[in-house]
Amino acid sequence: MTGKAARRGPAIAPAAELEKAALSYLDRFDATAETLRRVLLEKVRRSARAHGTDAEDGRAVIEELIERYTESGLVSDVRYAGTMASGMRQKGSSIRAIRHKLRARGVTEENISKALESENIDPDGEIEAANAFARRRRLGPYRKAEERSARLQRDFAALARAGFSLDVARAVLDHEGSEWEDQ
Repeated sequence: MTGKAARRGPAIAPAAELEKAALSYLDRFDATAETLRRVLLEKVRRSARAHGTDAEDGRAVIEELIERYTESGLVSDVRYAGTMASGMRQKGSSIRAIRHKLRARGVTEENISKALESENIDPDGEIEAANAFARRRRLGPYRKAEERSARLQRDFAALARAGFSLDVARAVLDHEGSEWEDQ
């Protein structure tokens, strides 16, 4: 080796190493059970490839860790979903977009509903969320007056892609921005 250390391969992943890796990950990030499972499974797969061990041994350990962490509250899909949903709603995300993103993160429909309920995210608040989205993206009433009519279809499309219904998009784009600027 000339000046640079050789890159080490992945360590063998016994139960103690997996627990250490899981706790280290959870110390840095809030995660769903599924996210933690994916992270640890990748660690086990890399270790198995590098050392010729069986990856199935690690899977059982991972499931045991996740079950233990879920029971103790260290990993909570409802807490994670609530935090993420609250942040997304403040940025102007629709309920549909929030549900989609949480499902992609491995949160069950039941836990998503619990999280939305616990965070008081009202499905009737779609107009306020769409307004926040329009303000952030400078759509409709937040666009220069001379550009509004030329960009109306694009603004409708942006709101639709964000998961808002046609009625909600119409309500936001038909208003004058000055009505909501104080909010």
